Amino acid sequence: MELNKKIIRVGILTISDTRTSSASNIQTFDFSGHNLKELINKFNVIESAKVIEYECIIDDIKQIQAKMIEWCSERKVDILLTTGGTGFSPRDVTPEATLGVVQKLTPGISQAIMNVSLKITPMAMLSRAVSGIYEKTLIINLPGSKTASEQCLRAIVDAMPHAVALIKDEKNVHSQFNSTTNNEYRVPDCVSKIACRYRESPFPKINITSALSILEENSFSQLDKNNRIIYPSVCIFSTGDEIGNGQGTQIRDTNSVMIKQILAQDNYMGKVFLTGVAKDNWIDLCKMFENAFENADIIVTSGGVSMGEKDLIKHVLREHFNGDILFGRVDMKPGMPTTFVTLCFKNKKKYVFSLPGNPVSAGVCTHLFLLPYLRIISSRKSITHSFKAKLTHSINELDIRPEYRRALLKYEEGKLYVSCLNNHQQSSRLLSFVGCNCLLKLPSASTHSNVKENMILEVILIKPMENSYVAPFLNKPMLNMKLSSNQSIMLDQTSIQLSISVKDVFNLMTNHILSLKTENIPTIDAMGYVLHKSIYSPENLPNFPASIKDGYAIKYNNNGSWSQKSHVFRVIQISVAGTELKSQKEIIEGTCCRISTGAPLPLGANCVIPIENTSIVSKSKDEKIELSIAVLEEPKLFDNIRSIGSDISVGQLLIDEKTELGPFEIALLRSVGCEEVSVYRYPTIYIIQCCNTCLMWKILSNILILDGFKGKTASHTFSKNSNNLPAELEKIFTDYDIVIVCGKSEIHVNTMSNVEMHINVNNNDPKISFEYGVVVSTKRTKSAFFHIKCCDIDSSIIGHLFILPFLRFSICRKTHISIKAKLMNSIALSITTFKEANLNYINENFNVECYTDYKNKNPDCLIKLPSSTDELEELVAKTEVDIIVTKNSNSYFIHY
Repeated sequence: MELNKKIIRVGILTISDTRTSSASNIQTFDFSGHNLKELINKFNVIESAKVIEYECIIDDIKQIQAKMIEWCSERKVDILLTTGGTGFSPRDVTPEATLGVVQKLTPGISQAIMNVSLKITPMAMLSRAVSGIYEKTLIINLPGSKTASEQCLRAIVDAMPHAVALIKDEKNVHSQFNSTTNNEYRVPDCVSKIACRYRESPFPKINITSALSILEENSFSQLDKNNRIIYPSVCIFSTGDEIGNGQGTQIRDTNSVMIKQILAQDNYMGKVFLTGVAKDNWIDLCKMFENAFENADIIVTSGGVSMGEKDLIKHVLREHFNGDILFGRVDMKPGMPTTFVTLCFKNKKKYVFSLPGNPVSAGVCTHLFLLPYLRIISSRKSITHSFKAKLTHSINELDIRPEYRRALLKYEEGKLYVSCLNNHQQSSRLLSFVGCNCLLKLPSASTHSNVKENMILEVILIKPMENSYVAPFLNKPMLNMKLSSNQSIMLDQTSIQLSISVKDVFNLMTNHILSLKTENIPTIDAMGYVLHKSIYSPENLPNFPASIKDGYAIKYNNNGSWSQKSHVFRVIQISVAGTELKSQKEIIEGTCCRISTGAPLPLGANCVIPIENTSIVSKSKDEKIELSIAVLEEPKLFDNIRSIGSDISVGQLLIDEKTELGPFEIALLRSVGCEEVSVYRYPTIYIIQCCNTCLMWKILSNILILDGFKGKTASHTFSKNSNNLPAELEKIFTDYDIVIVCGKSEIHVNTMSNVEMHINVNNNDPKISFEYGVVVSTKRTKSAFFHIKCCDIDSSIIGHLFILPFLRFSICRKTHISIKAKLMNSIALSITTFKEANLNYINENFNVECYTDYKNKNPDCLIKLPSSTDELEELVAKTEVDIIVTKNSNSYFIHY
């Protein structure tokens, strides 16, 4: 239902001893007052309002009150906004002047302003601003600074028309505001009147530290009756008319699946589900959000947050759902329009992360904002995986915004080094994520001219760091080994007792035992698998010339005549993402096309002017379209255009063989239509348990679960008197790739002899028997066979030293992950060779801490310890030791 609109008259009174309305002196110019005037008259932040009075006066109570009474008594204004004089200094008297005039206070308005201000800065508590009513005029005090006064005004603008109507006792208008008939999805003028839209974002640009602080302040945690964390459910959807099957000017939706897989890779325990794609229209978005709010606590969207005419997310959340936009722009590249909103839906608090639509920005912002937020509410120890690393080369070209570039982080001999992929950093190029494992934070060009080689910079880890270090103890003979008599003669050994290294045992395990197997699986299900064959792109991306920014496409003649020509262009058409090229007119000199990010470039156009570099010259009577615009800066040829194949070209190598597939690799493949991939198949495993009391099979099963093992596993306990053992072994060795026998009791002797008899093991077969078990290599079975006979206290160690690395080898992943670290506490030495510990990155160093009780410590590495001697009884704190990374809750080296 349309309101019976009347002009709301506004007066702006700037109160300051130093500010003037004259622009002749920039040092004293009243930026705050003029900005408020522009927001109301040009950008229509208060519906149907117009500034008809404006003046600057000094901080004097009598002058302030005289001007207030003049404007109010003569019915000149319906709303009187003051700016300035609300602080603690002796000359700040605006609140006292206001209180001496108003007849009624309006504490709700003052409280709304204070609430918004305190979310931005704690310094807001130093404001003494008040508000109230004098006769038929609403008087509101705003702060003196341009930014603060705008933020405070925006906090209350939605209520202003209703407030004025109530003060003026306009009963018919009051009833319209309280009616919802036929108004469920009313589109506000700020959306329908395209010509009146902002030329640049109205949201203040905050730094990433402030954004993360806002997220932390708005985090929450829930516990059940047993004090276990209740993980919030997360709903993810993409937006865009252009999202489809990749044909014509359509693109494929890669963002929603990518975001979901990043959460899975980070081991988020809550329910995460996708709800599809919402079209870029008001009703579809409202309905999609309503469905998401019904079913989830946290909603994540991609697309629709920039300044294009189809970017409606922020408007829908604020106008339709009364959402509180805590930040709508972050000073960073890529991802500046990232938005965080809180709101109440059916008396329940909801949290919305609206990420940019280009895939790189969506991925970067998921790591920088969404993951830290989920880690906080999951009570994770490490919130941001931040490291300090030495830059291996200089970077000379910096952006005016702090930038997060895709880069490669390497661990070498205890030090971290980072190298940046200098090319292909555009926010549309998912290819920039292949071969990188971190985000390199570069400073702004406003503070640094460049960054030099060897400079220490911050990086955010997004994949396991590259590590070529091999701990010396892996190659050192340290395990007692027994060979068969035949093998001893072949080696010309007088004794059959030898020492062997972990590496030697592992080589026997991997040589000639198991042939690697491959399979074709859907790309969307391939996370954690290793690629068998290199993949080349079957198509161009984009497959049409596309705009990089929201703005206007023009035909620019770079013959040096720009200054002599008119810079006014007639708007003849619109191109939004998904527009068909065949429906477009040709652009000639003097005409232009309003264009959105990702939209196809019309024929004839050769550059795109960003919207903030233009101004409206004329518009239609209904203000729904602009008729002509002025270009404020001379453009560059082909500026802000993605040419055909500029991201990916036909036949280009996308991902090399033996690359582990993660969220970004899968998104890249799906973006060019690769829906199936050839990968190394996870082996199937059968664990034979020789007795009910042996816990080895449980420990092995837990290790496999934690490492993200995707193969089929099964186990069974064989009794001493099993009469059907040969038949059972036949089925096991037929159906499974790896067979592991656990136990060292009398029962296992019978089991082992039956197993070796079944696979025809003889003295010519490589067979190593060492203190932890037996490794047999034979080609007479398709299965690999191991026997683990250690006691349960060593089961975890053996699993991490031999079994888990072997399984990683079977799918072409890195086997042993070893690094150097410093002890955080002293360790008393004993006959124990390895000790479990916790790995942390503190003060730019890897550190390990050992505990006597690991009940609640969740160890994630093994320390190699020397044996106790008369000379060495303990390792003191800060001693450097070699460790094997076993699992990794902080994702330093392993993801699962």
